[in-house]
Amino acid sequence: MRKTIALLVFLIVGTSLVSAGRPYDEAAEATFEALKRGDYSILQPYLDDAMKVAFDEGKFRAFRDDLISKYGELRSYSFVKEGKISGFILGYYSFEFERANVTLRLVFREVNGEYLLSGIWIDGVNSKEAGIPLGVALFFPVLGGFLALFTFYVLGFRRVGVAEIILGIVLVAITLAIQPLIQNAPFLAAGIKSNSEVVAKGTIFVVFASIWLGFIAGFFQESLKYGFSKGKYLNEALFIGIGFGLGEAILVPALQAIQLATVGVTPNLTTALASMLERYLATLFHAGTTVVLAYSYKSGFGKKALLSLSTAHGIIDTSAAYYQFKPSTVVLAITYVLLLGVSLFLLRYGLPKVTEERGEDRIVW
Repeated sequence: MRKTIALLVFLIVGTSLVSAGRPYDEAAEATFEALKRGDYSILQPYLDDAMKVAFDEGKFRAFRDDLISKYGELRSYSFVKEGKISGFILGYYSFEFERANVTLRLVFREVNGEYLLSGIWIDGVNSKEAGIPLGVALFFPVLGGFLALFTFYVLGFRRVGVAEIILGIVLVAITLAIQPLIQNAPFLAAGIKSNSEVVAKGTIFVVFASIWLGFIAGFFQESLKYGFSKGKYLNEALFIGIGFGLGEAILVPALQAIQLATVGVTPNLTTALASMLERYLATLFHAGTTVVLAYSYKSGFGKKALLSLSTAHGIIDTSAAYYQFKPSTVVLAITYVLLLGVSLFLLRYGLPKVTEERGEDRIVW
């Protein structure tokens, strides 16, 4: 009799513990299984009506592919904490991938006694790979820009135009303030707010989006540099271009560092070295284009040069934009080869013009 009573008590307590579990655990489990297997049908029954529209199969696959490409295969998950806001329950779960632990914030709401997923967000990333401090990582692209400046110094351009470098940095600040507004306008009008949403629309859409982003950058930046370099000594134009490259090497990584710090991503040494190479090549490129723009204006074919250089810039940035949507070593290598090839061609053409220039050849405004 005592054994029977003890068994009943155990069953009652066990049942109460199960029923006291989180009511949204089943939806969280479905989220994990769907992401692990890449099977949207597992998750779909646990989405509320708004989420089924906002997070359809295409967007689910783009979201999953982005996670897998960055952090490797999904292994396990565990509950972290719970929060509540405006009738919604926020469930924080740590999803363990091969290369990182990613904290996902799952938003649930109760619908007819059932808890459905109403939102999913990346709340933080804790990399398992040996990383470097964010401040150290920020140093590498800046170093790339200054190495480019040193390269010109070694080549004999030792009269550094400090004022022109500052002007170039100011032009980058203008670019960062205005160019993204133009680039993002059509995407925001279409309700697209993230790279994953672009990828979800398919490869053809990604290609056209990359072309749009790349050519807006090319024509905007080259037009800006053309407007401020025409009529200048070629040596002055050279350092405006170098300043533009240095500005990118300082300001762009700083903005990226803020984003990385927000999601808790730890950069690795390989990425930092790649960013240094990229900023080095970009500074060479901007120096070359600005010199050629100034020389072409002086020689009477400024608009033709502007069109050609804007197109070349657009092609390079199209490749870079595509890499942002779909990271690939091949695409990155193509981008760097294009950047190096065009830069060397422009500098081989333009630098002798700078050396040969005389003061009396300067155009007077």
